[in-house]
Amino acid sequence: MSAQRRFAPRTFRGRITASTVALMTAVMLVVGVGLQLLLGYTAQRDVDRVLADRADAVVSVLEAGPVSSRDLDPGVRVYDENGDLVAGSIEQGARDEADDLSTVTTPTSVDVDEALRLLARPFTTTDGRSGVVVVSQDTAAYERSEKYALLATVLIGILVIAAAAWIARRVTAQALAPVTQMAERAADWSEHDLAHRFDLDPADDELAQLGETLDRLLDRVAMAIRSEQRLTSELAHELRTPLTAIQGSADLALMRGGADAETRADLVEISRAARTMAEVITTLVDVARDAAATDAAATCHVAELVDALRPAVPAHLDLVDGTGTSSARIAGPRSLVLRALAPVLDNAVSHARSRITLTAVDLPHAVVITVADDGPGVDHRLREHLFDVGASGTGGTGLGLGIAQRVARSLGGEIVVGTPGVGAEFAVRLPRA
Repeated sequence: MSAQRRFAPRTFRGRITASTVALMTAVMLVVGVGLQLLLGYTAQRDVDRVLADRADAVVSVLEAGPVSSRDLDPGVRVYDENGDLVAGSIEQGARDEADDLSTVTTPTSVDVDEALRLLARPFTTTDGRSGVVVVSQDTAAYERSEKYALLATVLIGILVIAAAAWIARRVTAQALAPVTQMAERAADWSEHDLAHRFDLDPADDELAQLGETLDRLLDRVAMAIRSEQRLTSELAHELRTPLTAIQGSADLALMRGGADAETRADLVEISRAARTMAEVITTLVDVARDAAATDAAATCHVAELVDALRPAVPAHLDLVDGTGTSSARIAGPRSLVLRALAPVLDNAVSHARSRITLTAVDLPHAVVITVADDGPGVDHRLREHLFDVGASGTGGTGLGLGIAQRVARSLGGEIVVGTPGVGAEFAVRLPRA
């Protein structure tokens, strides 16, 4: 994964906000740089204009006749045609630069440092006198103005970017709120009520078009789910008859007796496998059954589940019951909730060394039942695919946990594997009534 993808916002609203911030940052940078260039050009032009005006004023004084230092303002020097100083005074740090400009033949400006600029202008009076006038101008005030403007631009830019981010986040939140609600309703309807539709006005705007698209999607989901329910029901009826015959034949052969020990063991295994397969088929039928055909108001308590699960734990294992703190009821019929828990408990029985621990925690909207054992734990190679059909670390069919996960999700819950540690831990999260 690239660094750009890793640090990119995860939500669409976050991406819009980030794009707005990036765009406004680029705009403010361009505006700030352009403003500084404009201020620098304007300040330089103003300084040059002030220097030119001062030089013109000095030349006008020279036209009236010879001058002395008393006749000139500070920061002005007059040189004759030989470059010798005639009159005037200038800043001490600029005297050498002024002397260097005393023989120029064209107007020339020089920056002595960041706060002082000199202008040398040749002149020739009407009475034939010639020379060079050097004037100075302090530029510190202009530099300060540029720095203050830069600071103000940075502060305004930060405020503008923050305001743009807030506006973008608020606007996108308001614009996407209906979309989020429609997506949540569509997801809920696809799992619990296939008859609901948005039925918005004709698709004359984006939200109505989205609603129409979701309605068509829900129609396809409903058709697919009902087709799966019919197929599951038909397969169950088709499989139950031969399974019943197989189990009945095996049980009848066992009742007749007369077979050797090896044959009886095979018959027992056939009967057990047929009974297990019948239970799996029954579970799949219950999961695939239309919600309208089930008792939607059925609930159960954790204590009822523990009493039903306790016989499944063999005598050589200790069952530690820590579910006494749970008092909430689970939103689901007891028989179906047991089919979500039983495979998890069977998995713990298969791997535990001496102890299995059951705990339950009541959350605001869910009840979490944890099944833990002191066995070797979950193989890290199977953690990502533990609930896939066929995934097994003991050579089994791998149907148990996969079906348990499907039952839990049909109830609106989920089964998750705990963090790696001593033994395995499974948390069965089920909706609270």
